[in-house]
Amino acid sequence: MKTYLPFVAFIIVIGITGCKKEPGEVQGVVMQKIYDNDFKYLQRVQPASDADVFLSEAGTLAVVDRAHSSYNGLYSFTDVKDGSYVVFVYSDDTSKVDGSVAVSSAQFEVKAGKIVNVDTLYTFKGIGLEKGNATICGKIWLINYKKNGYEIKDISLAQEVDVYLIYGDHKSYDIRTRTNYDGTFCFSNLIKGNYVVYVYSEAEDAFGNLTGATQKVAHKKYITISDDKQEVFVTDTIKTF
Repeated sequence: MKTYLPFVAFIIVIGITGCKKEPGEVQGVVMQKIYDNDFKYLQRVQPASDADVFLSEAGTLAVVDRAHSSYNGLYSFTDVKDGSYVVFVYSDDTSKVDGSVAVSSAQFEVKAGKIVNVDTLYTFKGIGLEKGNATICGKIWLINYKKNGYEIKDISLAQEVDVYLIYGDHKSYDIRTRTNYDGTFCFSNLIKGNYVVYVYSEAEDAFGNLTGATQKVAHKKYITISDDKQEVFVTDTIKTF
C-alpha cells in the first residue's frame, strides 16, 4: 500500500514559506539650519551628520529603534513591523527656553515589504559670532588739535585705540580690540549678520571744532556681512586734543 504523506508535508512547507511577510523599511534625511545664537540670521543649511534619529510608535511614543544619520544626513530603519510610527530628532530650542526640543515627523503607516520615505526633518543650531570666515578690518587716523580746539596740531596714525564691535541688536559690544602701530585693526572669523563698528572721539560743535566736553562721542560704521567669506575694510578719523 502506497503512502503520500511526504508529498503532502512538502506542499505544506512550501505554502508556509511562500506566505511569509517581509518587514517594512523607513528612510529619510535630516538637515540642519545653522543660525547665530539669537536665531535671527540664517548662516547656512547643511546635512545633519551623525544625528540620533528615533523611531517610535505613534500611539504610545515608545521608542522602538534608533539610527544615526550618515555624512549626508541620510538614515534608515529596517525590519520595521506593520504599524503607525513617527520619527523624531533633538534640536536646539530656538526660543532658548529649553536646551533642546524634539522635532517630529508626521505620523505614517508601515506595511510589510514597503519602503516609507519620511519628509525631511530640520533641526536648528546656534553658533557664536566668531564661528565664521568673514572679516571686518580697517584703519583709523588721529587728528590732534591744539588746546583752542580748532587749530590742528598734527595728523597721525591712531595707535593703541580701542575699537568695538556689536552684533545684531545687542545693547553692548561683543568684541573689543585695539589698533596696531599703523592704525589698523581687524575682527576675524565672523559669521553672517549685521554689525556696528565704533570708536570714541572728542565731541565737536556744528563747525567741527572740539568742544572740550567730558563725554566723548561714538563714530559708528554699520556693516552687513551677507557672505561667509566676505571681507570688509573701513576707515575713520577721530579727533583729540
